[in-house]
This record gives sequence, structure tokens and C-alpha cells, in this order.
Amino acid sequence: MKQVLHTSRAAFHKRAKIIKIVESSEDAECSTKVRKTFVYVLSSVIGDSEKLPEPQIKIRKSFDTKTREEKFAFRIKGGIYLNHNRRLVRIDYSHTLRINLKWKTKVISPKKSVTMA
Repeated sequence: MKQVLHTSRAAFHKRAKIIKIVESSEDAECSTKVRKTFVYVLSSVIGDSEKLPEPQIKIRKSFDTKTREEKFAFRIKGGIYLNHNRRLVRIDYSHTLRINLKWKTKVISPKKSVTMA
């Protein structure tokens, strides 16, 4: 069975937008939970625009053999400039993806159906 939850809200006096998507599914082999988060913060630029730093990318993966849990996390943070109505605007963003798998069976990886001869 698969469930999807989607939320969207504004924050910081409508200068930020936060979007969250949560998916949960369960089958005979494992239960899966996927969380996606998108955060955008708007700020106006006065004067000259400074050079933006490179986007930061972080990836983490862990596996616990005792509890048979597998976790994966991916995050990217950065910023862009946008010209909106003849005004320069900076948009800082953060995208996050988190996947949690809980295996129910002792065999963690599925059997290979194709063998090489």
C-alpha cells in the first residue's frame, strides 16, 4: 500500500516557500519512507551582486545489519540570482531527499534473475 502526503506553506512573511512530500509504501519484503523537502528563500539585492559560492552537496548512506535498516540522505544547498520586474532578487534554496528502508526478510538484496554464461 502506498500513501503520499504533500504540504506547501509560506514562511518569513511570504519571503520563503517550503514544500514537503512524504511517501510511504509497504510490501512483503520491505517498508519504505521517502521524504523530499524543497525550501526557497527570497531576498532583494541592493547594489552590486556578489559572486555566489558553489552549491554544497552532501550525501550520506548507512546500513544497520542488526535492525536491517538502510538510510540514504542527499542535500544540495545553493543560490541563484533572478531579474524580476527590473529588480535583482536572490533565491537561496535547499533540496533534501531522505530514503529509509526497513527490510522484513533476512535476505536483504533480492535474488539475481539473470546469470552470465
